[in-house]
Amino acid sequence: MAMSLSTAVTYRILRKLGGVDVKPGKTIHAVAIMELVFAFGIVAFWAAFFSTDMVDIDDSRLKEVYLAFESAFPVPDIYLSIVLTIGGLGLLKRKYSGVLFSLMGGGSLIFLGLLDISFNARQGIYFLGVGEAVLSASINVLCVAFGFYLVRSIWKNRGRLKFIPA
Repeated sequence: MAMSLSTAVTYRILRKLGGVDVKPGKTIHAVAIMELVFAFGIVAFWAAFFSTDMVDIDDSRLKEVYLAFESAFPVPDIYLSIVLTIGGLGLLKRKYSGVLFSLMGGGSLIFLGLLDISFNARQGIYFLGVGEAVLSASINVLCVAFGFYLVRSIWKNRGRLKFIPA
């Protein structure tokens, strides 16, 4: 602990003096990779959604409502995939745009996850069966949790990030 604290203090002093280029650490690299995985996962979800019958709801009214709700998401999810990809690649390439797009992606993931949680809870989607509950809840929790983690990681490390202009 003392070693990491002294190292952090040394880097801060050197950075303020302009004598060192502090590169993003392992956390930022991991965050960038996770952004790219999420972007791919979103595209894969929609490919599976449109190519298979993923919706296993017996109640015809609820199925219609669920499909109507889901049909609003392909365009925003494509936007989110693009934002996460630009953010992740930008972080890996040490571009300012990586920080901006990563923050945008984190906020979008939180919104998406909370919207899904609200809909699923109000419509009883979590109570349709174990499979549907686990799938829906997992996706929702991952979106919200990674969204907060993404924003927190970028914001927490913002002082250490010394990127080249975009």
